Amino acid sequence: MTVEAILGKVMDIKPELNNATARAVATDIYYGGEDPQTILATKSVIDKLISGYESRQAAAGARSVVANDPTVCSICKLPLKPVKLADGRSAVYCAKHFVVFPSTNKEK
Repeated sequence: MTVEAILGKVMDIKPELNNATARAVATDIYYGGEDPQTILATKSVIDKLISGYESRQAAAGARSVVANDPTVCSICKLPLKPVKLADGRSAVYCAKHFVVFPSTNKEK
């Protein structure tokens, strides 16, 4: 099951969620290692995932990190890897922390 398919099911179960919360829950389910169908079948598990995401967001606001150097991860300080985004846009990315910055290179 893809993240987009899981996102659609999450939105069917909880239509009141905003897109960022629904996408975060769908991503948690996708990368969680459990069968997505089993997780999506239990509303209490979905509620726990939503609560966990909201708690992480609240905690992140208190300890947010400002990126001073867009060539290194603002969390682990390791070099960021170049990637291509939609429409061929360049960016740099830390796979461990999901940190992404647009690249200043204007190459196409």
